[in-house]
Amino acid sequence: AISELRGTGVVVSLGHSRSNLEVASHAITQGATMITHLFNAMSAFHHRDPGIVGLLALPETQKQIFYGVIVDGFHTHPAALQMAYATHASGCVLVTDAMAAMGLPAGTHSLGETTVEVHEDKVGTCVSAEECLWARSVCMCVCV
Repeated sequence: AISELRGTGVVVSLGHSRSNLEVASHAITQGATMITHLFNAMSAFHHRDPGIVGLLALPETQKQIFYGVIVDGFHTHPAALQMAYATHASGCVLVTDAMAAMGLPAGTHSLGETTVEVHEDKVGTCVSAEECLWARSVCMCVCV
């Protein structure tokens, strides 16, 4: 499927996956060129199988892969960011997890059909009192 998508001009990105390094490497040979939100919603780095994160260190994939890393100080610890950058600086793409609520005052807001809670510098979309997904509501200039 990856090579077919690439044939139509689609950029294929890996991420939010529990993929092991072998499967991730195969995806690169098929044409995937990006990792989405490095470290987030993926298997943790392990010395026996580093998963998708391990792609950064493989000489055969380093020249072919870029990785987006959320640099808001909330999603990715600065030490993890430094490790990724030291391993493969030329592939680093800085991203935020900001959403349309960025810049809104604290309080409850509607974004389309989604209700969000804004608290200082973070935004939450809560399905219930126990289940919330949080993002930072900060722009890139604050992150870097």
